[in-house]
Amino acid sequence: MERRSWFGGFVGFLMLAILGYAGWRTFSYSNADECYACRRPIHAHSRTVAVANGHAQLFCCPACALSQHEQAGKPTQVTQLTSFLNGKALSPETAYVVKGSNVNTCERTPAPIQADKRSVNLRYDRCAPSLVAFAQRGEALEFAREHGGEVVAFQELAAAFVK
Repeated sequence: MERRSWFGGFVGFLMLAILGYAGWRTFSYSNADECYACRRPIHAHSRTVAVANGHAQLFCCPACALSQHEQAGKPTQVTQLTSFLNGKALSPETAYVVKGSNVNTCERTPAPIQADKRSVNLRYDRCAPSLVAFAQRGEALEFAREHGGEVVAFQELAAAFVK
């Protein structure tokens, strides 16, 4: 009888451990291929790293990372940008961005068309207007000539965004 009781206790403990592990895996799941904030895919040429809620998080683009401050009401600090041209890591202190170009890697679908063939204005998208990062001001200016938008030093933009 004592052996049966021991075996039952062991099976019960094993089942509890398995259920605990499954629950932990379910609630601690983090997909490194999707944005921390909007759950869109992380794009190789707009990947952004920012400290949010005290931890380094991956964002799909600089605009999404900066809008996290507005959405969560907590400070967010961008620590790494990615060059649109070559996918290399950039320091936010030296990077330039083109704000509001016609290139938005986060755009899921084209804007809906109204009956009169004009596009419907989007009310809000945390990834718009687009922010495309570059290592050199000249690269950003050339991109802006071709795709529109305004060239701004990232630090200047980030400081204005947090206010």
